[in-house]
Amino acid sequence: MSLRWSLLILVIAVGLTELFWTPLWQGGGLIGGDLYPYFFPQKTVYADQIANGESHLWNDLVGFGYPQLAESQTGEYYPPNPLLYRLFSVNTAYNANQIIHYVLAFVFTWLLMRRLDLSRTGALLGAIVFVYGWFPPRICLEWAIIGGVYLPLCLWCVESFLQTGQRGWLLVMAMAMGVHLLAGHFNLAFITQLTVLSYALLRVLIGRASLAETVRNRKRWRVLVPVTLAVACGFGLAAVQLLPTWQLKQLSQREDIGANHDPGYGHLPPWYLSQIVAPWMWYPSDVDPDQALSSIQMLSIDSATNKVEAHLYFGMIPLLLILYRLAVAYLGDALDRRHLILLLLGLAAMVYATGWLLPVTRHLPGFSFFMGPGRYGIVTTLAAGVLAGAGLDIVLRQRPKVLQGILIAAVLCLTLADLHWVSRRVTYAVMIPDPPINHRHESEIGRLFRKYESAGEQPRPVRVWAPFANVLTMLDVSAYPVYLGLGPYQYFDDDLMLPKVTDEMSPAERSAALEAQREWLRNGSFTHILRTEPLNLNEWPNVRLVWSGGDRFLNPVFGRREPMYLYELGDPSPRMRIDGEGTVKLVSGSSGDLPVVVEFSAGPDSELVWTELAYPGLQVRMTPKGSTYETDDGLFRRAPVAPSNSRGIWTMATSTFTSGMYASVFVFLIAGGTWLLSLSNAGKHPDQLDQ
Repeated sequence: MSLRWSLLILVIAVGLTELFWTPLWQGGGLIGGDLYPYFFPQKTVYADQIANGESHLWNDLVGFGYPQLAESQTGEYYPPNPLLYRLFSVNTAYNANQIIHYVLAFVFTWLLMRRLDLSRTGALLGAIVFVYGWFPPRICLEWAIIGGVYLPLCLWCVESFLQTGQRGWLLVMAMAMGVHLLAGHFNLAFITQLTVLSYALLRVLIGRASLAETVRNRKRWRVLVPVTLAVACGFGLAAVQLLPTWQLKQLSQREDIGANHDPGYGHLPPWYLSQIVAPWMWYPSDVDPDQALSSIQMLSIDSATNKVEAHLYFGMIPLLLILYRLAVAYLGDALDRRHLILLLLGLAAMVYATGWLLPVTRHLPGFSFFMGPGRYGIVTTLAAGVLAGAGLDIVLRQRPKVLQGILIAAVLCLTLADLHWVSRRVTYAVMIPDPPINHRHESEIGRLFRKYESAGEQPRPVRVWAPFANVLTMLDVSAYPVYLGLGPYQYFDDDLMLPKVTDEMSPAERSAALEAQREWLRNGSFTHILRTEPLNLNEWPNVRLVWSGGDRFLNPVFGRREPMYLYELGDPSPRMRIDGEGTVKLVSGSSGDLPVVVEFSAGPDSELVWTELAYPGLQVRMTPKGSTYETDDGLFRRAPVAPSNSRGIWTMATSTFTSGMYASVFVFLIAGGTWLLSLSNAGKHPDQLDQ
């Protein structure tokens, strides 16, 4: 590929991000969907941890805390994140990460299309269809474009290996797989792995003609084994992330299929495939696809979904080009076998997206862990991009250059206009010039929290019960309830969480439930309650209103003009306490900065209680005797204390993190050694390498 074309594709890739995401380039931001309840809270804690030099293993602000590394979506060790969130504000870092990955996705897709023998123009159209057909509606999901980069990259690597026989391509793919897994979430990584392995298998079965001679002359298993080992190597490289996540999975709501984990959520109902050929039925501003998706059950599985998870659209002109290419193939101009393989994989992915196969796959490893069958549409969209590009190549074949230029301009411009229009209609996030996250330090509620925490001689960390999951953690306080895609089971156990009060309760039931709520809040060391409506102080006798009004940060987050109401709870239980006789004093550390050292005096049959979530690896060592205790069950961390004990030291000893780190380093060294060996073998005849 010439330098001129390389620069041109890079310029086009950057320019398209300016076209689709202009406000992000200008310092604006996104709001809507999971951004403020999920992704921004994680990233603000992560950025603060980087700034303060704290461990990334634990997030102590969401609820009673959770294992941040194990949950995975913060992406602590994903290479761009430490750099971006160290150098820039959270909003700027988030925007930059999204834009960078859109550029990379476009470039890698174009390279894959070229490797599949599409013309430069056909590859350009294919990259537009894939990148801007599937990802923009999912801009509210951080993992979509970040994970989506690696599907075309890994397919490009495996196809390059099959065409050239050079095993260095598999090493690149292994590194890409490992980096992909470090980004967390893993669903698109799983789809990428399935696609790569299926593509390689079909390639050696029905697409042997275009294999490199050194590959074609080998037995099929000798081709597939190195590809499989490269995928496995990716797992090893990411072990530092995967092992903690595997441990959390055993202790999470995803351990069993049920109300808190439905693998069918986010499927693509078969009747909604009509969006591919008739977008005007579903995408106009006066149409609500979500209402239809929740009410029409024809041929659909019994799971919820939404318009973003179920989105699948390639553009009308690309669709016509796909149909034209298939018609020409039917008339005798056969499809390239590689294009046929991607067509088959795309059709299989589309069938799986409907959720029809879940009765079987939900019992298989991997498939049962993930929700969102509609996400398999990413493979369908990539196949559509390849076929659309191939169709354009045939249309342009033997046309005069002037007419070619007119056709190319018309196809590209109309497709971009089409996909741009759809991206603004099918989404839960919008771009605004001045996002609320830029004003989180101007929050009046945050100021009151800081004032409260600094008022006493001993630290008084705030813990607030609010109507918004996770959002208040961006004010650097602990907040409940929680919203976690993969979370400790305690947060999904009704017997451990805040008792519910409903309008259907009788007066006696309501009174008992309110008393249970008050006791739960006190035992959980809650200091404040934030409400969008005033509390009935007859039902809450031990609280006082400390502020009401509009907040510079929170009101814009939720699009509220009405006031909020902040209450302070009287006599909250301290975070660290003795259950029984005794007193306790914090000497050093905090829940986000281990180790934590406390001094105490206690009577017989007493327990040291820390109202942070119990989780394996969080241990307390008692002195002077030196006994060590770990609480991995129940809600809070507990340890028995004897009258002879006077000090406790809380630490985190996570064997999965340590083992994963050593495994990642080991596999990295093996991969590096393999690369050096390949350099030393460069120039040798392939037959010599097999001896």
